[in-house]
Amino acid sequence: MTQQRPLLMVSTCGTSLLTSEARKKGSDVSELIQKSANSRQQDLTPEQRQEIDALILACRAQLLSSDATQIRRKSAELNGLLGYYNNQLHGRGQDQHILLHTDTYQGAEVAKIVEAYLKSRGLNVSTQTFPYLRADTVENFQRGLSEVIKWCEGTLPDYRKHQYHIAFNLTGGFKSIQGWMQTLGMFHADEIVYIFESGVELLRIPRIPVAIDDGARKTVEQHLDLFRRLAATGATCNESDREGVPEAFFYVLDDEAELSPWGKLVWERCRRGIYAAKLHNAPSGQIRLGDKLKKAASELASDRLIQLNERLDDLARYQWDETNLSRLDFKPLKGNPRPPSTHECDAWADQAAWRMFAHFEGRILILDDLGPGLH
Repeated sequence: MTQQRPLLMVSTCGTSLLTSEARKKGSDVSELIQKSANSRQQDLTPEQRQEIDALILACRAQLLSSDATQIRRKSAELNGLLGYYNNQLHGRGQDQHILLHTDTYQGAEVAKIVEAYLKSRGLNVSTQTFPYLRADTVENFQRGLSEVIKWCEGTLPDYRKHQYHIAFNLTGGFKSIQGWMQTLGMFHADEIVYIFESGVELLRIPRIPVAIDDGARKTVEQHLDLFRRLAATGATCNESDREGVPEAFFYVLDDEAELSPWGKLVWERCRRGIYAAKLHNAPSGQIRLGDKLKKAASELASDRLIQLNERLDDLARYQWDETNLSRLDFKPLKGNPRPPSTHECDAWADQAAWRMFAHFEGRILILDDLGPGLH
């Protein structure tokens, strides 16, 4: 390890710590660990939970009392992490570590053990998972992975902005997640590190700049309302809605389809560029943009245009399913001080907070104007 910038390491966290110990306990315990690998806490019987908990306590005690060589044999994720640091964890208090684990009981508990070990060595560590991130069904995995993609897009750029060196440690974790994290690493990480099973030599893959091609971007632009609706609400669409869009963008179940992980990745990579170019009409026929708002938007910088387009997505979602997100805060104007507007919502809340002002004409929401909030 030669870089001197603070490090953000995202490590996929599996259950090798438990499975290796379970083999020593006999076939019954090993079979239980294998069969319940995708189970959440509520899916386990009290007897299963008791047996798994006993194994977890044994693994934790052994790991926390082992030396680096023993630890690297017991835990795949720690094998990669210790290999990255050349077994020397001291003096890296500015680094940040995120353990990405499955939405399962075993995954969460193993991540807690690894977290406890790293914290005992003075490292800054947190765990991260998402609902449905498990491999019991394709549908659950697709949903969970979509949230991983969204999290990467929403979290990792800020670390890069603050000059962190971003590394994906993919030595541990399930192969299904590792494969996608390798793809995401090409967009978000400065390097991907990996150690082959039972080995100690670190394989480092530097970032290879990749970009979504023009064809994919044009597809998103041509079907922008569809992508905005599916991304904002997690809704499904039918075959006629997705006509002209490549099948790879969707996960199809029966006659309905939602954005696939690849579709979500393409959307997240294209979205900001599309939104930064101009103010788009809201992805709902029940929302219309007034002339004053359009004029105010034409004078905005690109970062504000992105936020304004995002709020239009939030407004459309509010109309679709009545979800009033805190970043939107759609509500009636008190005392109606700005006719014809009767309602307001946030455009952005940082620095000089601006709001959109609107009124209803029947079921149609007219966005009248944009400007500083009323005090």
